[in-house]
Amino acid sequence: MEQAPPEFDLIAQLWAPLTRGVPGAYGLKDDVAYLPSSPLGQVVTCDQVIEGTHFLSSDPLNWVAKRLVRRNLSDLIAKGCEPVGAFLTLAWPKGRPYAQVADFADGLGQDLADLCGNCPLLGGDTSSTNGPLVASLTLVGRGLSVSGAPILRSGARSGDLVFLTGIIGDAYLGLQVRLGQIDGQGLDGAVAMAMAPAPPPLAVAEVIATFAQASIDISDGLLADAGHVAEASNLAMHLRLEQVPLSAEATAFVARSNNLVESLLSLVTGGDDYQALMCVAPDKAAACVSAIEAIGVRVTQIGVCQEGQGLVLTHCGGSVTLPARTGWQFSGA
Repeated sequence: MEQAPPEFDLIAQLWAPLTRGVPGAYGLKDDVAYLPSSPLGQVVTCDQVIEGTHFLSSDPLNWVAKRLVRRNLSDLIAKGCEPVGAFLTLAWPKGRPYAQVADFADGLGQDLADLCGNCPLLGGDTSSTNGPLVASLTLVGRGLSVSGAPILRSGARSGDLVFLTGIIGDAYLGLQVRLGQIDGQGLDGAVAMAMAPAPPPLAVAEVIATFAQASIDISDGLLADAGHVAEASNLAMHLRLEQVPLSAEATAFVARSNNLVESLLSLVTGGDDYQALMCVAPDKAAACVSAIEAIGVRVTQIGVCQEGQGLVLTHCGGSVTLPARTGWQFSGA
């Protein structure tokens, strides 16, 4: 079995360079990090990836790290926040070559730099395990709203227009191809997307902080996450399935299916899209759309908030019954 490098050598070689010289990281040579206090407070999110649950054992480790960063970053962007520091906890299987840790560190560093605005790694822990590979990342963020507070699920009001960044469904389709559940013909882009779905650019966070009354990232599935906003805001969210933005590959997939509505429902419940759903007051909608499009991001109105409760789905004017499963949900069974 490959001999593990000494812990402090691993820190010095792989993790310390990711601090980017931030003084409060102390070069990862101490037990704590120091974050200067902000008069507007700080926002924290934490998410994990587990081998066999969130990625396949054969997946390249640099892409596993990217998936981890993006799962967390999408939360901050949807809340109108930008990351200022990261903390990593890594449980490394004893049977995996330690050389692969360098691949993981490379992917982590790339996304912290390129997608997170050179966010520094401030600390964490690495240990060995007899179980699967598990990695958890905590991102500390700064709110970009005037108050510094994040944009919550609970701020939507009746009359708000519902907007969505990017496209929906490719990550789900790509995963189904990778698992051998569907034919992959014409879905090469979706397969690539499924490795590590990308959230919208960090600049979108400032637009959300400026214009959105409520927002959420689409990670569990569009219907599930829209339902969270409807519940938290105590209103009804009316969504039009025909307006959900799809890639050319997903559009072709739906077009050749035997049941168009059922195919659309599979895409809006599949999850791992990492896009932002925003509720915006009508008088701010045009400015919000212009600001997002100026960044080069696709944005689509898919519905409206009204008095009532829960989700209301339609397709080309006809009512659509909500599926029993609207997205991913933790099960202890």
